[in-house]
Amino acid sequence: MKKLIALCTAAVLCLSLLSACGDAGTESSPSIEPGKDVGLGAFAQTVQENHEFAALEKADPADEEVGVIMLENNYPGLKDMDLEQLEVYLPLVSFSGGELALAQAKSPEDAAKVKEIFQARIEAKSTEGPGNYPEEVEMWQKHAKVTVANDTYVMLVNHQDSEAIIGEFEALFA
Repeated sequence: MKKLIALCTAAVLCLSLLSACGDAGTESSPSIEPGKDVGLGAFAQTVQENHEFAALEKADPADEEVGVIMLENNYPGLKDMDLEQLEVYLPLVSFSGGELALAQAKSPEDAAKVKEIFQARIEAKSTEGPGNYPEEVEMWQKHAKVTVANDTYVMLVNHQDSEAIIGEFEALFA
């Protein structure tokens, strides 16, 4: 009898553990309310969940050892700007090609400067030369795009689904 009770208890524990593991696909991605104040971190997370990117690492401007260096090496001048929000995700392996950078500037003039920095990144990665692999150059030439929304939000995306991602970005402000 004790063995039967122990077996039933073990079975109930196993079933309770399995029920906690339910289908992760039923949970929704972080919702983003359309409007003026868009959380770029939540949007970046949603994009990376909905579109397959190679491993990306966030270049955090608060990380003075690694993040600042990553920003300065890849987006010169961006770390020195006074921005409302900044989310930059760089590939861990340079030839993987995918990249995502989002910024909210404080003014349309600052957004124009961010756009220039993002465009310079595309130009630097779209030319063959040291450190740029041919497949990577081709991807930057075909798929890298910069867009501005709501006058102060700027996005650079380099991904095969860049047009769809731009549509999702612009829909945040509709």
